[in-house]
Amino acid sequence: MKGDFSRDTFNPHKHFSRVLQQQGRVQLDADTNEQTAILLHYLRTLAADLIGPYARPAGSDGFKITGYEGGNFSISAGRFYVDGILCENEDAEATYKNQPDYPDPPDLSDLLCKNGICLIYLDVWERHITELEDPDIREKALGGPDTTTRTKVVCQVKVDAGDNDDGSCMFTSDLSCTTDIHCNWKAWKECWQSDNRGRLRARVKLPEDSTDPCLAAPDAKYRGQENQLYRIEIHKGGQAKNGGNSCATFKWSRDNGSVVSRVVEFSGKELVVEKPHGFKAGIWVEIISDGQELRGEPGSLVKLIKVDGDRFMLESPVPASCTETERQPAKIKIRRWDQRGSGNLKLENGAVPITESNDNNDGWIEIENGIKIQFVPTCEDSGAHRYRTGDYWLIPARIATGDIEWPQDDQDKEMPCAQLPHGIYHHYAPLAIIKTDGDSCDDLCCEFKPQYDCPCE
Repeated sequence: MKGDFSRDTFNPHKHFSRVLQQQGRVQLDADTNEQTAILLHYLRTLAADLIGPYARPAGSDGFKITGYEGGNFSISAGRFYVDGILCENEDAEATYKNQPDYPDPPDLSDLLCKNGICLIYLDVWERHITELEDPDIREKALGGPDTTTRTKVVCQVKVDAGDNDDGSCMFTSDLSCTTDIHCNWKAWKECWQSDNRGRLRARVKLPEDSTDPCLAAPDAKYRGQENQLYRIEIHKGGQAKNGGNSCATFKWSRDNGSVVSRVVEFSGKELVVEKPHGFKAGIWVEIISDGQELRGEPGSLVKLIKVDGDRFMLESPVPASCTETERQPAKIKIRRWDQRGSGNLKLENGAVPITESNDNNDGWIEIENGIKIQFVPTCEDSGAHRYRTGDYWLIPARIATGDIEWPQDDQDKEMPCAQLPHGIYHHYAPLAIIKTDGDSCDDLCCEFKPQYDCPCE
């Protein structure tokens, strides 16, 4: 979530049940946000334990797939639960091609496997919503400043042909058995959200026994003049750098990526923005549309070369990576990022190439103010990391301690733990199988019945 937050403190492994305010104390955003997260974790865990990983209420057709014809199908209105998350579709006329939260989905003809079969599934995740995406959040009476933000449950109906990289197919020969999909559901999910999506560790203090003269002093500390929440975010997905091949990249922000503005006008290399505060010449900015964000695509990183009030001049023209419908000013944002090339650190199209290392004294990437990060490779038998666009890590940095907040290894107290991405986490559910030979749909959805049916209804 790219908001102006101090830090994200919720940790389900601590088993906190509530946050208690104390009198006369400073109120922090992190405390209120943690209380919300504690309650939400409880409710969704309870719902998942009672309902199961995915199901719709009995008697409801929520997200039922019907009417496959001409490369399109209908999505029924109603409710559905995925990992305890409530998914709602109020549009009785929703189809694959007109989903509000999945603009311009891939054409079905490009997604069918060689046997004319494909799996339809539901992809559920939470999107951070600010007044840029929903202006009604802002209180107009304040005359400009925003206050809180929101998160939204995004429900996207997607299609997969089940084709593996080695030429095999996820589908078995007995496609009439719907239990086949449920039994192999873990393998399907691994294709969309691998457990190997990258691991990161961060530090500012080096091991006391380091003897390498090229390294900073052992008493190195965070040297920033302000408390910050650093965000390390995957820009282009893929694998870590290998020789001269194109590789996954990342970008970073000292303000959690919260310096962003709506684009009011654009023409060639010139932009007019709504809020120029926080932008300056010489930085890298990301031009991204709502559609790209919803499809999980990276925006385009461009160098900002001139700032004249609310008029920006870019080093290259506004990218044409958006569709014409998305190239409306109200749907395009410009976001500031803080990475820069220097010395041996070379940028690739404005982002930092990902290199992996497990060396305690080597392979660390300098961010700024003494903070260094390291992407850690997987075990030899678990395959390479497949980094995914939008996944991120958060690093709180504090002046009072001269350090960052990052968990330490229980075995080696001087070394930071290698952490999985803090987000974005997706949840999945199978919906149907399409067979184009007979233009038919096989419903895969499970149903659950209420514990008590009122006899009067």
